[in-house]
Amino acid sequence: MTIRDDTDMHCSGKLVDESIRKTINSTVQRHNNEDSDTDGYESYDDNVSGGSFCESPGTDEKRSLMQPSKFETLDIGLEDSNEQKPEDYISPWRSCIALCAAFIFTYSAFEAIQSLQSSLNSTGHLGELSLSILYLFVLLGCFLAPVCARLIGHKGILCVSFFGHLCYTCTNFFPTWATLLPVSAVQGVLTGGLGMSQSVFITSISTSYNHYKMLPKSRLYGTMSFFNGIFFCCFKATHITGNVLSSAILQSKSYNASVLKENKCGAMICSGFEDTPDFDRPSRQLINILFGSFALCNSIGLAITLFGLPHLKNIIKAGKKKTEGFYEVLKEYTGGCSSMMVNSKFVLLAPSIMAQSIMLMAMFTGYPKTFVSCAVGVQWVGYSMVSLGTASALTALTANYLVRYTGRMLQFAAGMGIDVSTIVILLVWQPDSTTSPLVLMVAPAMAGIAQGILQPQQQALIASVFPKEELPSAFAAANGVKCFAFSVYLFVASTACFYHGLALALGLYLPGLLGYAYTEIRERREGRER
Repeated sequence: MTIRDDTDMHCSGKLVDESIRKTINSTVQRHNNEDSDTDGYESYDDNVSGGSFCESPGTDEKRSLMQPSKFETLDIGLEDSNEQKPEDYISPWRSCIALCAAFIFTYSAFEAIQSLQSSLNSTGHLGELSLSILYLFVLLGCFLAPVCARLIGHKGILCVSFFGHLCYTCTNFFPTWATLLPVSAVQGVLTGGLGMSQSVFITSISTSYNHYKMLPKSRLYGTMSFFNGIFFCCFKATHITGNVLSSAILQSKSYNASVLKENKCGAMICSGFEDTPDFDRPSRQLINILFGSFALCNSIGLAITLFGLPHLKNIIKAGKKKTEGFYEVLKEYTGGCSSMMVNSKFVLLAPSIMAQSIMLMAMFTGYPKTFVSCAVGVQWVGYSMVSLGTASALTALTANYLVRYTGRMLQFAAGMGIDVSTIVILLVWQPDSTTSPLVLMVAPAMAGIAQGILQPQQQALIASVFPKEELPSAFAAANGVKCFAFSVYLFVASTACFYHGLALALGLYLPGLLGYAYTEIRERREGRER
């Protein structure tokens, strides 16, 4: 922006020299175009250009005209300007594609394994207990995640986590108490920072895209919702790819359907041996082929992460040294994650995060066992989860694009309403061997729609509520609460009944709704004050 050419500007009765004005304009233009980390020079107010450009006796204004200080600049739209390159700038689309592809390959395997654990490793509830231990140790890993991000970076966390997934998949070739439980615990610790690093990558992609397109900072929330929608669309597509693969392999064998006729199915199935539904299980050779395919997917996802994702620059709080030792960093970030757990802003959001997580895990593990395997056989588990993944992926892509028109509150209300309705249906429905497999896909589709709405919006809400330097701790705490809810549900499901887990999710939705409503009211009030 150049300075106004006012021909009537005078100082002591003399016109401003034209050459000085041209020099100022070129200086301002040059500094405004610089992509540096320093405060650039801004354009001048009309009042300044109208009378303060001339040298007055006893002042040093001519020097300041040639090289204006930041105190002399006009802050026009500084809060809304996006000319300065973000500190953690990365190539937005290339990074987004690499991140999505890595998660698609890795979680295609894990989501399918998770859905089959309660059916394939049902002896002594080994499958459910292994998942419970995994998510319990993820909670421990969440406290270590921010310090690990400082030490090995967010890309390093993704690589370590995906390597843990590969080890977990290989352990399922020999699923015993001595192998599956310890590896589940190790994988839980390694995976603790996965959600945090993924969220930080999405946030960096969004800020980089805003800078690349020169969008105002007021559009950042919409950009984050957009990229969160893309990511969660791809992430939910893993339910499609992984479960189609598992069902296609498992259906290559013929099954004896007569064993299903005596089963009593539904939410009232409990953990007692006499209540466990019976079904024809696949051969060990077929299971090995299945897990071999999953291990290949894990390897491809790890390779994409290693060679396709950029390194992110760590954002350090003001006053902190980049060379702090391990103990100082550990104390700072574990304390940050712990303090985030009792942060009033986070506490208000925690019940809704837990309710969504319990409902999601109920559909991943409890529903396949008590509804699908019980009524129509294990070979249909994958296809029922495909309906969840399809609905969730399409919803994440469309609903989070429409958030700019519908607003956040309407989408949260719709997602929570669909989730509560699904819980009520599962509590009263009792399928049997005559139930069509297509009917059994309706409830997962409803849950998928709810999750496709809620998960991206929850991530974007956290990114907008907390300042940038607190985001690693906030995302890690959110991931920890989510995994704690997973672990609690799996423990309840393996020791009590399926409906107990559903009732727990239903009970958490009331305080979750109230906490979210208060958060929205406070954010709107603070926005008006700013």
